[in-house]
Amino acid sequence: MDQIAAMRPVPAGRYTDPRFHDLEMEHLWRRTWLHAGHVSELPDNGSYKLFEKVGLSIIISRGGDGEVRAFHNICRHRGSALLLEPKGNARRFVCPYHAWGYDFEGRLKSVPEQQDFPCLDKAEHGLIPVRCEVWRGMIYLNPDQRAEPLADFLAPMAAQMEDFPLEEMEVKQWITVEMPCNWKVAYDNFLEIYHVNTVHAVSLAPYLDSKSFDVTLLRNGHARFLTRKKQGETVFQTDRTADGETAQQFREATMGLPFFPNGFTALDPVGFAWQTFWPVSPNTSVMEAPLFGWKSNGKADADFWQDMRRNTEAILAEDLRLFASLQRAAASGLMPGVLMGRQERALYWYHQEIDRRIGAEHIPEELRIIPALTSTSEA
Repeated sequence: MDQIAAMRPVPAGRYTDPRFHDLEMEHLWRRTWLHAGHVSELPDNGSYKLFEKVGLSIIISRGGDGEVRAFHNICRHRGSALLLEPKGNARRFVCPYHAWGYDFEGRLKSVPEQQDFPCLDKAEHGLIPVRCEVWRGMIYLNPDQRAEPLADFLAPMAAQMEDFPLEEMEVKQWITVEMPCNWKVAYDNFLEIYHVNTVHAVSLAPYLDSKSFDVTLLRNGHARFLTRKKQGETVFQTDRTADGETAQQFREATMGLPFFPNGFTALDPVGFAWQTFWPVSPNTSVMEAPLFGWKSNGKADADFWQDMRRNTEAILAEDLRLFASLQRAAASGLMPGVLMGRQERALYWYHQEIDRRIGAEHIPEELRIIPALTSTSEA
């Protein structure tokens, strides 16, 4: 049977049911590599940022040796958060409750009135580490110490991006949007081009040949999209250009890359957004979209990225206005399943991978995906 014909409607309960939300929290977000930022957000030794999503609070910092590390934001005394500000710079981590102090390697270094803790072994009470690795400037976290290496997890995507100058980019702007819908309602939207001619009839459709949309399903729930650009057109009107073969490739086509479990970027050497979608509750979520561009400074650069932010926000707003109605329909009981066609197979693909990672035996039968698709690439 054709794989597309074997795709069954995706149960609407996956977007609304607290049971499925809880399964994702336990088996997906606690056991999968998560994109957590970029090294340009930690410019100096002592720089830190907090990753506060999916019920976790994690400190990501650059130590005195320049290494990026991550620890749970939990003091080993009574459990207070060590850091309360979302980002900053520190000489060490000092608990705001009882002033226990830790260094950037997570070691407990100071305890006020330590004589009151006669059995305390400071070596045994360092901060709890979180697996943290940097891939081409991107910071990834995994709460599961037993998970596969990041290199294995990202290998299918690394092969798609090996010629792109990612290391020469830095974060220029940061967009955060609260959304009245399940994270998958929003994420689904960015994994197909079927809606572009309608929703983005002016902003995107004139620049993309939607009939050329090609999907490659990759291992680990990832995918790759290729769409030809209409001759001589670019989505972002600018006189900025990049040189070389890579730039020529991107003048001819756009490459979209859905990173499992919740990331998406459409690479462009002029600049691009790296979107991630995070659950807050079964019915609400947050999208984060740092904008990346070439490393540079000056007023002209800042003005350019202000314009890019406004342009990006305007395009996103065209999608966002529909999300509340999609969530309402999923919760109505009038649509027990969500139909997906050939152009939407990347959506079905990542749903399949969610179930594989949760384990079908843990999922109520009425919420399961029926496996239908297989990887279409050896990468």
